[in-house]
Amino acid sequence: MTSLTSRRTFILGASAIAAAGTLGQLRATHATAAPATETSTLLVDRYGQYLHQDWPGKVRSDAQLQREYAEEAANLADITFDHGTYDRYGGLKSLGQHSATGYFRLEKVDGRWWFVTPAGHLFFLKAVDAFSEEEWGYGTLYKNSDGSPREVFEELPDPDRFAAAYAVVEQGLHTVSFLKANLMRKYGDDYKDSWRDITRRRLIDWGFNAQGKWHRDPAVVMPYIERAPTPTDVIKVLWAIDPFDPDFSAKLDRAFTAFGLRTFRTDPWLIGYFFENERGWNRDVVAAVLRRNAELPAKRAFVHYLADAYDDDLARVNEILGTGAQSFRALADESIEISRLPSTDLQAFITLASKEYFRKVRNELQKHDPHHLFLGSCLVPTWRTSPEWNVGGAEFLDAISFDWYSNSADYLRQYGVHDKPIVNLEYSFCYPDRGLTSHNPSITATSIANRGEKYKAFIEAQAASPVFVGSAWFVHYDQPVTRKPGSTEAFNMGLVNQQDQPYHDMTDIMRATNRNLEAVHLRGSAAGR
Repeated sequence: MTSLTSRRTFILGASAIAAAGTLGQLRATHATAAPATETSTLLVDRYGQYLHQDWPGKVRSDAQLQREYAEEAANLADITFDHGTYDRYGGLKSLGQHSATGYFRLEKVDGRWWFVTPAGHLFFLKAVDAFSEEEWGYGTLYKNSDGSPREVFEELPDPDRFAAAYAVVEQGLHTVSFLKANLMRKYGDDYKDSWRDITRRRLIDWGFNAQGKWHRDPAVVMPYIERAPTPTDVIKVLWAIDPFDPDFSAKLDRAFTAFGLRTFRTDPWLIGYFFENERGWNRDVVAAVLRRNAELPAKRAFVHYLADAYDDDLARVNEILGTGAQSFRALADESIEISRLPSTDLQAFITLASKEYFRKVRNELQKHDPHHLFLGSCLVPTWRTSPEWNVGGAEFLDAISFDWYSNSADYLRQYGVHDKPIVNLEYSFCYPDRGLTSHNPSITATSIANRGEKYKAFIEAQAASPVFVGSAWFVHYDQPVTRKPGSTEAFNMGLVNQQDQPYHDMTDIMRATNRNLEAVHLRGSAAGR
């Protein structure tokens, strides 16, 4: 495996307020890279398992992995896609035939929003993020940033036999994937086809119907979501793109062309695109814009906004902002304090920026691919964005996408009033055990089974909303005990552990829940509520 492209980038997302699960906050308060050196404490065995705890099913030998494969293959032998109940894309036939365009679309039926498959049947998204075992975030550093070996491993995978488990990924990070080594031990050195067969059967059994964000496996044919690439030459203020850049559209066009986005335009399995990830405008971004001079396009756009909003009354604008500019053109070069800006103007300017951003992205997407949906930017409602940004450009979106790590679906009350389809493309529940951790109390479970119980409560509460059209669980596999590359994250987020052992106490609950989600969405509540 070589260094991965941006198409394969693994960016862990989440909310950022204490009440709602915040990976963003975690990043802000912890170092984002492994230290140059660390205490020499052995943490994991040759399979990547936590050394300082035992549990039922802990892997003791390669033979055990191979035995588990044989047993699971026998148990899943009769699991096949139910073509009688679903069309080939996962649309539920019993909910009637609707207009078939050959591509996924969205439609409001009897007051409730749904995806519609290319074959014309209603579809509720039940996806899994970072589906592929090639996802670089499933690996871990085996060297410190100074090049010295990390002395936390009882035994690293043999670099000759397991060469495919080693890679140099983004920013020159030297990584090893215990997951890939374990798959080779379990299914054989040429493991791909066997792994794909078992994994596809698992997802069918558990009731999932799509590959979500991040690294997917194109050889596993399922509906999927693709990331449209972000140009590397955009103008940014803090973390946010300046959409007022007169060259923004041209930069998008070049990036989409280089990515080969046009090659996706006739793929019926593609649901749609998201652009960027967890990046929007808020008060902090506007404050930074206001401190800049007229060289920044957004600063010029802000002054133009003020001139329009106050009917070119420069004296009134100077009075409000505490400035003494002799012209609006001169005002663009003055540093302005955000504290002087009325909240109505702050909100209106963010709304204007959102419209500019999403309009330009959508227009360029449509030029390259007129057939597929635009699902927005996977925003965290409470981190690095604002309500005005989240919905300001909604007219240019087919659906609003959020990453909402929480046990509360209350966010849908705020955004559901806009009657725009909503998807939640990252969420999960963690059980801090076996050396793995959780990142916020709101998504921390008391057992593996409780992870499934929390999933049931949360996804059913969302599915009951008339605007909610589906979700993607983050992620397929756990992060490594020895941390994701360049991060402090070692989270128990997977459906499956890094030894390729499913969390059956959780997935058994998910199976029953997923089978019923279309019914929950149809009637607007879970059974008995």
